[in-house]
Amino acid sequence: MKLAIGYSTKDEIELTKQTYPRLGRVPGASIFWCDGSTTAEGQRLPLAFGLMPPARILGGADAALAWKLSALLNAKIDSGGYTHIALIENDVLFDDDWFEPTMALFEKGAQDGLDVGAVSPRSYVDRVLIQRSGYAVMHNLGAGAVVFTREAAEIVLRTFRTNWWPDNVRLFARLSGIDLRTYAAFRGNEQWVTTDWGWEAQLARHGLAALALTPAKCQMIGQKIPLEQQGLQLTNETHGTLGIDERAFKFYRDNLERLRSGRVKLDDPGTIVRQNGAMLFFPHQIPYLAGSKWSGISELRWSQGFGPFAYRAGAGGASLSVPVSGICAFLVSGGRDGARVVIQDTRSGFKSEPDLPNEDSGIITVNVPGTPVPRRVTLDMAEGAVFYGLHCNDAQMLDTHFAFDWATLPEAT
Repeated sequence: MKLAIGYSTKDEIELTKQTYPRLGRVPGASIFWCDGSTTAEGQRLPLAFGLMPPARILGGADAALAWKLSALLNAKIDSGGYTHIALIENDVLFDDDWFEPTMALFEKGAQDGLDVGAVSPRSYVDRVLIQRSGYAVMHNLGAGAVVFTREAAEIVLRTFRTNWWPDNVRLFARLSGIDLRTYAAFRGNEQWVTTDWGWEAQLARHGLAALALTPAKCQMIGQKIPLEQQGLQLTNETHGTLGIDERAFKFYRDNLERLRSGRVKLDDPGTIVRQNGAMLFFPHQIPYLAGSKWSGISELRWSQGFGPFAYRAGAGGASLSVPVSGICAFLVSGGRDGARVVIQDTRSGFKSEPDLPNEDSGIITVNVPGTPVPRRVTLDMAEGAVFYGLHCNDAQMLDTHFAFDWATLPEAT
């Protein structure tokens, strides 16, 4: 095993002083430190541990996650790559004996007939899908403490986006026979959820399981809002011994095996949001539309609950040209101060030039009529305007050569 750990910080110096030393006890691991600190003290902290300055990644937590996945997958060691990729955040304080039991979950799951793609020492009660003896199959691990196989990390990076919670509910219901609406955090809500709420669903689509220790072998520290007020509870001895459901486990295990073997196939591959035949492309996914092109200066904006990235037009504005078939809609806002956009259909001559209000008014949808005949549609944004996505009523042809990577994002400011 060759393990790389992506550790991320942003100031919160006292938390880092507590949590980083625990990582140094992991045998043979390479640590990649990603820092978004804005204070001089935070930026100097790695030097106190005798380290070189870490990678400075701005643009929010999701930019840091994308960087960690990309950097660790691209890193070379002994003429090859790392076999396992861990993502750790500085508010997770591990127990002294967390590492070996966590990594043993890969083998424990295999003995139970699972192909395990991700493991964690952290388990929240409402994130458990199926309880086992000493561990749980999870429908969510979160980004704060997770170890992926290389295959799983590649899947997570390739499908990196926010998620529609009802899609998770439907997927796990089909595969396990369990209705997350009866107990999980979002219950029966219809809402967007953050990027790391979709990782286990994406892995399940490829027949891979996500496991966590029960009871959890970590603590959450420095929480601005206590866990109880967030509706979160780490598993303890009681939760680790009750609720074992052999029938649900066998159903889930067998369905994952059928997906891995190709005997069954899901109708939704999961990369692009699909709803009733329509497709929603977030800004970082636009290159999936072959022949799309950005010009001008764009800046990365964090849009945690929807995207998770948005692109803001910089000085001089920015333009996007995309090939589209059928009716489509651009999702935009006027940014902080309001701004104009111009949307044109080069085939029909359709043109819309709305003056967008500031972002307090939320995301504005600008509809573009069209026929099934493909044509090129352009979006010109004045400085400050923000692009959140492109909704297409019909399925589009995708460029299968495109693979999302942190390096494909515009620079954050």
